Amino acid sequence: MLFSSQERGINLGLLLMRIGLAAMLLIHSLPRLIGGAAQWKSVGTTLSYVNVGLPLQVLGFVVLLMETLGGVSLLCGYLFRTACIILTFLFGLYCFNYINIGYRTLTLFSLGLASVFIGLINTGPGRYAVAVKLEKK
Repeated sequence: MLFSSQERGINLGLLLMRIGLAAMLLIHSLPRLIGGAAQWKSVGTTLSYVNVGLPLQVLGFVVLLMETLGGVSLLCGYLFRTACIILTFLFGLYCFNYINIGYRTLTLFSLGLASVFIGLINTGPGRYAVAVKLEKK
């Protein structure tokens, strides 16, 4: 056999993690991305401490777009490590934002997700990713 049972189990675990994280990211970001300028400004206001000189609507749109594209990348495996690096950075920003606001639970949630994305950077998408399947042909 080409792949051992343990390797299949590991790859199945990675697939389930990717699907779960992608679903969470898409459920969180896609409706807000489609919601328009008011939703974008709400997200931008949440991260206004970043203060990179962008209007709050633009900042919110960029963050939601990166989250949505990151979710799609997790789902299919294309640009997987790049997306995980960007998502680690985003959830690190959320973590520092929640520390400043004083939300302990959300801080821990964001820190936990950033840690998961760091782990996924090291492991890769696994063999059950669309990108891996297409590269083999």
